[in-house]
Amino acid sequence: MTDAHGSEAAPSLLLVDDDERFRTRLARAFTARGYDVHTAASGEEAVAAAGEESPEYAVVDLRMEGMSGLEVVRELKAIDPATNVVVLTGYGSIATALDAVRLGATHYLQKPADVDDILAAFARADLPKDAPPVPVGDEPPSL
Repeated sequence: MTDAHGSEAAPSLLLVDDDERFRTRLARAFTARGYDVHTAASGEEAVAAAGEESPEYAVVDLRMEGMSGLEVVRELKAIDPATNVVVLTGYGSIATALDAVRLGATHYLQKPADVDDILAAFARADLPKDAPPVPVGDEPPSL
């Protein structure tokens, strides 16, 4: 993506988590990797921010006071279906993972997830559905 001056614009990311320490740490890590990071401490703040400027990427905590992470995913996808959403939770279950994906989340990660885990989830979402797995390292696959 390029900006009005023809240079590469940083991808926008909305980070939604009610844990201030975790939110701040992740925001710092994403900023260091070149993302234009906006944060929200609640679902309501996240939806308001996305309504003003829809993010390319979003990281959403599942359990928060007020609006739940599943509701946030639904609202973010209603604002912009192209937003790539990863849901994080410390209270995982198969049922909530399926609900998150049905609502449009790209991936579902258990806390503690770090920025590398989240970036890997975003990268997997950008691959075509029928793409083969990406090889790791320089070693050719064994037969």
